[in-house]
Amino acid sequence: MLKRILKRMGGMCRPAWYIFSRCFVLAGFLLGCGLLLTVCDPAAPQYLTARKTASAIFETAQAVLLIGILFSAIVEDQQSRR
Repeated sequence: MLKRILKRMGGMCRPAWYIFSRCFVLAGFLLGCGLLLTVCDPAAPQYLTARKTASAIFETAQAVLLIGILFSAIVEDQQSRR
């Protein structure tokens, strides 16, 4: 099953692949920023704020990936109908 999914992803049209790859890069950047916020010193006065912000960034990265996957699937579907 995973092999079929990966094969189908490899055959995506250029616009769908562009959307997917850019959303993947953006989510990776957001996860990196969230990781930097989580490694701050627990004794620092901004620690709780940093943890809450990191949590929000992690949720945003998940949303970006979900939206990117949906949009790339929609674009791929529209291109395959032509």
